[in-house]
Amino acid sequence: MLDAKFWERYFKVYDVLNLFIPYQELLEAICRELDIKEGEKILEAGCGTGNLALKIKERRADVEGLDNCKAALEIYKKKDHDAELVLADLTKKLPFLNNYFDKIACNNVLYAIPKDKQPSLISEFYRILKPGGKIVISNPKKGWKLYKIYIAGIRENFHREGVVKSILKIFKLLIFAIKILHYNHLIARESEFYFFDIDEQNKLLIKAGFRNATNTELVYGEQSLLNSAVK
Repeated sequence: MLDAKFWERYFKVYDVLNLFIPYQELLEAICRELDIKEGEKILEAGCGTGNLALKIKERRADVEGLDNCKAALEIYKKKDHDAELVLADLTKKLPFLNNYFDKIACNNVLYAIPKDKQPSLISEFYRILKPGGKIVISNPKKGWKLYKIYIAGIRENFHREGVVKSILKIFKLLIFAIKILHYNHLIARESEFYFFDIDEQNKLLIKAGFRNATNTELVYGEQSLLNSAVK
């Protein structure tokens, strides 16, 4: 059993991603696809420590963060004392009224939900989204490689920040990469991840009743899939 201390250590390491250009670009791509308007009520489902939710809030939307990990939400709360947070299980009925949110973002979450429960979660998203509301989801693709994300980050770092700063960041991120691989190994022993083929996310959205599903966009060093759709 992975206890609270494990998740606290995991999410402290996870937040090093904020230094990583491909991760920054992933969050920006999700925000761009959400097309956020001031005052909109937006759910980040599986918000973790709030990195994406904080980006959404910067755009003057009202964001709620939901996660099933108390340790992650505690870290999020330290970043934003006014954050609206919900501790809940994504494999069960979500604690929101019908037609409640203008938009929903779900990043790097669905792949960790058991495959047989993914359709019901997408249906729950449909239920709580307002008519005309938008959902954006992103998950690692089948066969994704961490080293490819790392290499993409190194290349972009050299381009943006030069040699010295890049080398220092590379060493810091290398330590992170080793730790995150170790933690992911421990997590994988107790759970089963399901990574998506190129069109699988779209099919899940359409089957749940969503329309105008977008063509899949490769993001995060081309190792993750991004799709959006409208209720």
